[in-house]
Amino acid sequence: MIESDPPRNYGAMHPVPRSFAWLSARWLFAACVLLVGCGGASDDGTPGTGGTTGTAGASGGAGRGGSSGAAGTVGTAGVSGTAGTGGAGGSGGNVGNGGSGGSIAGAGGGQGGSVAGTGGATAGAGGQGGSVAGAGGGTAGAGGSRGGSSGAGGASGASGAGGARGGASGTAGAGGGAGAGGAQGGAGGARGGTGGAGGSAGASGGAGAGGSRGGTGGSTGSAGSNGMCASPIASTSTRPQLTSAEAANYTIAKYLASGPDAWDPTAGLGAASSFTPNFTVAADGSGTHTTVQAALTAAASGTTRRYILVKPGTYRGVVSITGSTPITLYGADTDATRVVIVNGISSGDAGGTAQSATFTTKAAGFQLMNLTISNDFATPTSGSNIQAVALYTTGDKTVLQNVRLHGFQDTLYVDSPSATAIARVYIKDSTIEGDTDFIFGRAVMVIDGGTIHYLSSRKGTGSGVHFAPSTHVDNMYGFLAIRVNFTADAGAPANKISLGRSWDQSSTTPTPNGQAVVRESVLGGHISKTAPWAAAATSGRAYSATGNRFDEYCNSGPGAGP
Repeated sequence: MIESDPPRNYGAMHPVPRSFAWLSARWLFAACVLLVGCGGASDDGTPGTGGTTGTAGASGGAGRGGSSGAAGTVGTAGVSGTAGTGGAGGSGGNVGNGGSGGSIAGAGGGQGGSVAGTGGATAGAGGQGGSVAGAGGGTAGAGGSRGGSSGAGGASGASGAGGARGGASGTAGAGGGAGAGGAQGGAGGARGGTGGAGGSAGASGGAGAGGSRGGTGGSTGSAGSNGMCASPIASTSTRPQLTSAEAANYTIAKYLASGPDAWDPTAGLGAASSFTPNFTVAADGSGTHTTVQAALTAAASGTTRRYILVKPGTYRGVVSITGSTPITLYGADTDATRVVIVNGISSGDAGGTAQSATFTTKAAGFQLMNLTISNDFATPTSGSNIQAVALYTTGDKTVLQNVRLHGFQDTLYVDSPSATAIARVYIKDSTIEGDTDFIFGRAVMVIDGGTIHYLSSRKGTGSGVHFAPSTHVDNMYGFLAIRVNFTADAGAPANKISLGRSWDQSSTTPTPNGQAVVRESVLGGHISKTAPWAAAATSGRAYSATGNRFDEYCNSGPGAGP
């Protein structure tokens, strides 16, 4: 216009004559006394007590059990291993040699509990004495059996309730607390409420207690859209500011409820990985179609939403979609520059401003995500053939999320089917760039977050304009920019670029009177500080605080005011 040892085998014990066993025992005893003395479980006297199982340390294995003595009197059973808190249990004692003494060999120490828990089981019995040499403890007494089970987590926590939307009183909903522990903690509270005047920021959701995994903390609630402004700017005749009470009437909810039904798309479209494409566009032929237009044409039937995945690449040519089939066209990568849909034609060459659009959508419920739409027409610095639209929309409930729109004059044209019809557009976390009237039209539009970027490459130090709404005089809502970063390239002049102007379309009766509110946004130093609203396009009507419908609320940054 004017856009993560096997037991040792000691083998079977061989029978030994009783007399020989008796003499051997006496000879061994004498030798023991003469040489080193008998001690512990190493002689064939009273069998040594099976080693006590080492307590399993938190960091390592339990102590190794002592060696079992040779068979004599009944060996004392190895003490059950104390249950450790983890770590490997001590190994069982060695098997005792046979002897006539004991009828049952002492059992070796049991293995400690490998996991914290209850005490050990009864030690294993030794071998029988008599004609058959008493066998040593065949198997070391088992230590503590597996420790007590880990405490069971609580039931899954219920997700915290989302922040309630503020009402007339203006208190923002607090973020929902996370559910109590369980297998997984309840999800944290949702985003804080945005309603009502004086709304405070929604509280963060608490993490879920207990459970094998803590609950996810709730995201911090955003400040209530109608909350009191912490740093209000004085209102002037050339730069009017809304009061907190007045700002309560210019919220996302208010704008998007101005159509035929209630509509709240603020939760966003979700991740691309959650979509199942019905069609895939790939320039190399690896998809169902090689062009975006062919895929859109194939998708445009029925009433069920169709998903079209566009693989990375540059797709040049005009694209247009009409009809009633809801369609989501998207790239898989959050880098919107990997998928580029581009054309380069001006309004003069195309036969009209809308006709110059690279991409036209007249379908209700149309959605775009993770891609770039550009009109790279080499726009001259002046003249009549300078408008070149990247995206033109007329359908209701159009959503753009993480979309990059590039052009110079008239980049984004948001229109409606007729002057009195309402068409709503919601733009989330996207980037729109241009230099003159590069966001314009009569649709009801909300730009929520993201960046509006001014380009100086064409106009140098000349003046430029961001918004040019042509809102019907009977419609209360036109454009809303909330929580947006207004930036510019390094060559942009300081304190000179306008926030906007009305587009007084000459072909519309009565003459439109554009409406726009910029609130809670960060304004760069390129924006005019004292007079950011310019005279109307087409008619040249001078700006006035009473004759126009342009306001600000709680903005910040070097371009927010004197």
